[in-house]
Amino acid sequence: MIQSYSNIEIIVYDDSSSDSTLEIITKISSEDNRLKILNGVQLPEGWLGKNHACWKLSQQSSGKYLLFIDSDVILESNAVASAVSEIKNKNADLLSVFPKQLIKTFGENAVVPFMNWLLLSFLPVRLVSSPKYKNFAGANGQFILWKKDTYVKTGGHSAVKNEIVEDIETARYLKKNGYKILLLMSNDLVSCRMYNNFNEAVTGFSKNIYPASAMPALFFILNVLFLVLSNLVPFILMFYYEYFIFVSLLIILERIAVSHTSSQNVLINIILHPIQMIMLLYISVRSVYQTKTGKSVWKDRKL
Repeated sequence: MIQSYSNIEIIVYDDSSSDSTLEIITKISSEDNRLKILNGVQLPEGWLGKNHACWKLSQQSSGKYLLFIDSDVILESNAVASAVSEIKNKNADLLSVFPKQLIKTFGENAVVPFMNWLLLSFLPVRLVSSPKYKNFAGANGQFILWKKDTYVKTGGHSAVKNEIVEDIETARYLKKNGYKILLLMSNDLVSCRMYNNFNEAVTGFSKNIYPASAMPALFFILNVLFLVLSNLVPFILMFYYEYFIFVSLLIILERIAVSHTSSQNVLINIILHPIQMIMLLYISVRSVYQTKTGKSVWKDRKL
C-alpha cells in the first residue's frame, strides 16, 4: 500500500528468484523512480543468504533509517510513518514489530498461533523494551527498523552473518551493549501470512525455534516438554480433581487474552489448543535434530 511517509527509497534485492519477482519489480521501477533493484551476487563463505542480502541493501541506502521487511509483509499506509515516529520519540536504536499473522488453512492454524502464544506469554514486550532487563531481548526479522548510525557502528547484519535467527541475536547483542530496542505489536498496521500450508509452517518453525532459545539441547527439550504437559494434563486431571478445573480455566483465559492481542481467532485457538501444544513439542524436537545434524533447510536451500 502507498505509504503516507513520503521521504522514502525502496531497494529490492533479487537473490536469483525463480518466479516472476524480477519482472514485476522491473515494471514497477520503470513507473516509480524510488524503487531500485539490486541483483544478487554469489554468497560469500561464512554468510547466510538473508543476512548477506540485508547487508548489501544497507550499503545502497542513503537514508537515516533502515527498514528491513520480508517480501510477504503487508504494510498499511501509516505503517512506516508510525514506526519512524516511535523510534524518534523513544530515541531507540532499533524498533521491531510482530505483524498480525494471516492464517487461512487448518494446517496453519495447527501450528502458527503457538508462536505468538510463546512470545506474549514468556517474552514480556515491556521488559524487552526496557534497558533495565538485559536478559529480555527479542526482535522479529519480518519488520526491523534501525537507526543507520547504530547499524553502521555495530556492524548490522555483518555482525550476525552466519546466524539463522539473526533478528534475536541482534537484539541480544544490542541490549547487552547498552543500545535501546523497542518491540511492539503491529495493531493491524503490519500483517503477514508467514506460511501457506502445514508443511511450510513445520519447516519454517523447525528452522528457528531451537536456535532462538540459546539453550543446551537437553535443557531446551525438557523445558518444552514441561510447558506442553503443564498445558495439557490439567484438562485430563480436571475430571478427577476439582482443583484442575480452575487451572484449565486459567489456561483458557490466557489463550483468549493472547489470541485477542494477536488478532487471532479465539475459538479456533481454544479448540486446537491440544494440537498446537503437541505440534510445539514435535517441532522443537525436530528443530534440535536438524540444527545438530546440519539438516536445516528453507525453500530448498540448506542452511
